Amino acid sequence: MKAGAEPGINSDVTRQQPETVLPVRAAALVGALILVLAMAACTTTVSRPVFKELSFERLPRIEFNVARVELVEAFQSPLREPNIEYTFPTPPALAFKRWVHDRLRAEGGSGAVRVTIRDASVLRIPLAANTDIEGLITTEQGERLDATLSVLSDIMDAHGVASGSYASAESQRSRTIPEDLTLNERDLIYQEITEALINDINATLEQNIRQYLRKHLR
Repeated sequence: MKAGAEPGINSDVTRQQPETVLPVRAAALVGALILVLAMAACTTTVSRPVFKELSFERLPRIEFNVARVELVEAFQSPLREPNIEYTFPTPPALAFKRWVHDRLRAEGGSGAVRVTIRDASVLRIPLAANTDIEGLITTEQGERLDATLSVLSDIMDAHGVASGSYASAESQRSRTIPEDLTLNERDLIYQEITEALINDINATLEQNIRQYLRKHLR
């Protein structure tokens, strides 16, 4: 025993400091919170805007002296670029089918009016980027959308043979859009294109039906 040391106490033993547990636990909690927030951000979905369904019921019916109305979808989307009509909130073909449902009526005893969707495409055409200084500081038009809606109405006799009487209509719209649009802004433009196409067809096809198919109307 060393001089001056109290009996029963080992003065050579170094006292240990208590562990700092609280900062370690706090760091772990912060890390877990960051992980949860990151996972939540990854799973967040952007809801698409809901547009009012296009309707033409307010307009007068076009009544044919035939037994039925037949719709033929000759156009089939390839479901790949450059076609993008299938990504529209309301594809042009769907808008025209609603037009046929709302406006055409069969009020006769035989024969049919056959309505054919010949083209209902929207093509996405990328535009060349401006690489000079002005292009770096301005928002450019990134692509052009070329839209077409082409339809044909013709009269079939009781045996399903075309009578030779027909009326057609076609609308083409082209629009450039900026490169930095959000998904919702794109949907709004897509809907505006569809509405422009179907409004053109509504006016032109009705006029041509009343002019070229008037003897088949009631």
